[in-house]
Amino acid sequence: MNRREFIKNSLLLAGSSIIAPAALLGGCTTARIYPQKGPGIDKLLYDGARVMWSAAHPDDEALVGAIMAKSSLAYNNPLYFLILTHGDGGECCRPQGCLPDLATVRGEEMKKVAELYKAELQHEYYYNAPLPVESFPKRHELAKMWNDRKDVTRLYAEAIRRWKPDVIFTFCPVSGFTGHPEHQLASRFTMAGIRMAADSSVDVEGMSAHRVSYVYLPLNRYWPVTALSGQKDAGPVTETWDPTQYCTTGWQCRDIMAHFSKAHLSQNRDMGSVRMVTPLMRQIYLRLIDPFTEIYDPFEPRPEQV
Repeated sequence: MNRREFIKNSLLLAGSSIIAPAALLGGCTTARIYPQKGPGIDKLLYDGARVMWSAAHPDDEALVGAIMAKSSLAYNNPLYFLILTHGDGGECCRPQGCLPDLATVRGEEMKKVAELYKAELQHEYYYNAPLPVESFPKRHELAKMWNDRKDVTRLYAEAIRRWKPDVIFTFCPVSGFTGHPEHQLASRFTMAGIRMAADSSVDVEGMSAHRVSYVYLPLNRYWPVTALSGQKDAGPVTETWDPTQYCTTGWQCRDIMAHFSKAHLSQNRDMGSVRMVTPLMRQIYLRLIDPFTEIYDPFEPRPEQV
């Protein structure tokens, strides 16, 4: 498929081209540390891995979607999105407004994005803390609010046993890419769900146990993002991935990620910032973790919030 055909078929015909100043093309540097175990994400994708993306909000994939684009569009691998909230605590940037309500609009936008990535979508309705950031409940309080609605760990275990992913991507459980407590919680509940799904002594809807082989954290190591958010994800970089490789004829994976972000029109302010940073993404920084030995309790208060 050439570039013209790709645009025609992408559902996102509207919107300007992504143009970045030459000064933004430098990227940032982090020492590359090769993984101590596992074949590496490139080989996993090439070999047909079933990939799952776990996040708190519709539009979170816009930060790491280049890898999902490679897996699904270049290799036609199965892809699954599990999104916990409808983002109704955010703002509406659509010129025509967000009727009947923001949750409905963002839900429809997420459906379009999942279709673009050729992903199966599970979109839940957990509470999304409303802006401003300063008013957010504490992380452990959010965890209780979510769990009171529906057991989040079991939700993940159910999805994992049903869909049987080989690889799961989720944000850092400590920093959460931008410091958002819901990013951190989605990650922590993901890992708890991975452990439950693998435990054959736990009955989950009568489904057989499934052990996820690889869990990756995409890390925020991009200086414009860290400068704006004041956050830098913790932990070592165990692997890097090149988002400038091509996912389809004439399209780098990072450009597809940026293009697809236009479907999140209600979040155009944030998505516009993501598209400005995209040319900086010469590497995607990953940390391969073991959720069976690295335990992050969703209900554990952050030290500064005790």
